[in-house]
Amino acid sequence: MLNDDLKFYEQQGKVIEKYGYMLYILSFDQETDCPENGKEYSLDVQNWLQEKIISLQMDPQYISCIENLYNNRSELEELKRLMIEEDYKSIDILKKIPKEELNKHFQNVSRAGLLWKRSRKTLDYSEFEKELAILVDYNFKYIDWMKKPYKHPLDILLNDMEDGFSVEKYDEFFNLIKEEIVPLAKKIVKMPKLYNQKLDNMSFDKFSQMKLTRQICDMMGYTTDKGCVRETVHPFTSGFNSNDVRITTAYDEKLLLSNIYSVMHETGHALYELGCDSKLNGTSLFGGTSMGIHESQSRFMENYLGRSYSFTKKLYKMIKEIYPNEFSDITVDDLYYYANSVSNQFKRTEADELTYPIHILIRYEVEKALFNKEITTEQISDKFNDLFEEYLGVRPSNKLEGCFQDVHWSSGFGYFPTYALGNAYAAQFMETMKKTLDIDKLMEDGNFGPINEWLDEHIHKYGKSVKNLKLIENACNAPFDPHYYINYLKNKFMTIYNIKD
Repeated sequence: MLNDDLKFYEQQGKVIEKYGYMLYILSFDQETDCPENGKEYSLDVQNWLQEKIISLQMDPQYISCIENLYNNRSELEELKRLMIEEDYKSIDILKKIPKEELNKHFQNVSRAGLLWKRSRKTLDYSEFEKELAILVDYNFKYIDWMKKPYKHPLDILLNDMEDGFSVEKYDEFFNLIKEEIVPLAKKIVKMPKLYNQKLDNMSFDKFSQMKLTRQICDMMGYTTDKGCVRETVHPFTSGFNSNDVRITTAYDEKLLLSNIYSVMHETGHALYELGCDSKLNGTSLFGGTSMGIHESQSRFMENYLGRSYSFTKKLYKMIKEIYPNEFSDITVDDLYYYANSVSNQFKRTEADELTYPIHILIRYEVEKALFNKEITTEQISDKFNDLFEEYLGVRPSNKLEGCFQDVHWSSGFGYFPTYALGNAYAAQFMETMKKTLDIDKLMEDGNFGPINEWLDEHIHKYGKSVKNLKLIENACNAPFDPHYYINYLKNKFMTIYNIKD
């Protein structure tokens, strides 16, 4: 009987996987190459596919198989047991949500994402805000449907994104940011720039940037046999299995480093999924074990390696080969200080390492206020602006540079805090890695091989088969400790700006 259940489970899983692949291709195309006039129909097809997938997942026979296998999971070999546990958790959630509500939700998310893009051009977010209000209402209902105990409604959404985390745990983490990092950032933003400010007004043609993008990807180990780089408004990574993970970037001829670090960031995400053990392909265990761990890999590549002085030496040579005239009077130190310049600018994705967690703190406090019913969707902008002014000393002039600069709230809540948490995870991985690898020497040579091997061995290969906090403990021989992150930020930026205790 158990073998029959396993057989049907695997057969149905293959059908779901194929529909999922079609959805994966269409959704990637939607954000990249799909012409504007084709987007509405593409979304309609994507919603149809999503409904097909949900229908297959909610097939009574499929549910019965998973429940029976789950109840007898002790008889399964370990990998199958872990797969069944992951699928059982997903099915248990779906069973609690009325089908018509779920289908309407996916349509709402699709509309919200499209309206967000269109609103960026007009700065009229009224239609987007209507969809956002529907999304918030759905999330309140979702919290009730889960029938789980919580101290704060947001706890349910936070734990979905990062296993083991709640408002209470995040408050502890973000209180460290408020106590240790906010005062330091406020001090540094007032200090003089340390680089040749010619860099602020230079132009770097897009096609040469694309050449540099390819060089960086190849150097990092992200090659065209398993991935591609496309252009989009908001860079992202999309993966389906360890042979197909795609990334995007955005080119700005006035911001050379924006593309460079965006590519390094997304490549970090891609290498994680490409490093998953191939036996996890097509299963619920493929991909990152949590949002925070996923973000740790992207920020590790972008910041801990990419903005280090040792890698700056390598990057400087690469840039100078492509832009010899523009960089004729720019030094390595100029580039390093430019890459690590601290400012209270509005755009989160362009924020320096020091102010970045403050950008996330602001979004986290908005989400807390929203789900504590202290504000409504119409008041998000005012709350965001007040917090921005309080923590970073400037006030956004519109919603594009303020609360709706990110696409994330068009699909859900509880995701933003994992961005700051991922940075903190990465600090601990770096400290552990430095015990066995000469990171500075490797980065001066642009040699990512040994670093990728360490990450594959300790993090990537496990996919979702090992939970986030256990993964950190296994890799670092110690539980997660956010003080590694606080110390990293303080040591780095107090050294750069020559600040004494």
